[in-house]
Amino acid sequence: MTGESGFQAQTRRQLLTKIGVLAGSAGLYQAMTSMGHAMGTDFKSPPKLSGAKPGTRVVVLGAGLAGLLAAYELRQAGYAVRLLEFQNRAGGRNISLHDGDTVTELGGATQMVGFSPGTYINPGPWRIPYHHQGLLYYCRKFGVALEPFIQLNHNAWLHSSQTYGGKRLRYREFAADFSGYTAELLARAINQHRLDDIVTPEERAHVLSSVATWANLDDDGVWRAGARSSQHRGYDKARGAGMDGAPTFSTPAPRAEVMASGLAQWLAFPE
Repeated sequence: MTGESGFQAQTRRQLLTKIGVLAGSAGLYQAMTSMGHAMGTDFKSPPKLSGAKPGTRVVVLGAGLAGLLAAYELRQAGYAVRLLEFQNRAGGRNISLHDGDTVTELGGATQMVGFSPGTYINPGPWRIPYHHQGLLYYCRKFGVALEPFIQLNHNAWLHSSQTYGGKRLRYREFAADFSGYTAELLARAINQHRLDDIVTPEERAHVLSSVATWANLDDDGVWRAGARSSQHRGYDKARGAGMDGAPTFSTPAPRAEVMASGLAQWLAFPE
């Protein structure tokens, strides 16, 4: 809407989007925290509601998580609560779809779920961050089944028909090669005094040591096939016991191929 000054009010989503574009992820996270949408709270226990007058009735609009919990706590405090929901189910954006389920979009399109037995998808929120203590408290209280959310699988496959001759490779292999070559270039720049304007002589040895340790570089600061790189990217044959227990080291892909592959865009943010 537009006020008397002609300024058009923005939605919360539009405002946060612009903050993210201008200030980056750190600025966006800080803004969301200030608005109560990001960082966890110091939740210790649910609110202690009391003082309900006999016969007092409350109507809660919407059976999403907020509405359900509001209705529950108000009833615990002695209020007579009626919960109204537009959809034919509770949960709001929280929904799990299993084989045989049917879901109708707001535009009227209907989807029939045809998953294999035991497979499901959460088309709304996927995970509960560890610091959302309030939500986790109610999950425990009501016996909501939880399972681990694997956010990064180093054994997953990466594949592009345009690189590596169409050959797939493990996520860990590419991630190790990318960080290894990046660290090697940084170590080389430091050794050639190309970063003397930002790395002091006192820092130089510490930065080189940290970079080499982070990426498992060899003692000379190079990313190459060997024991250290294979610990990071995996072995062609893992170490074992017995006469044939020696491992076979894996060979990093050429640096030019790693950097030109474009696969770095798929490195997850935990990296």
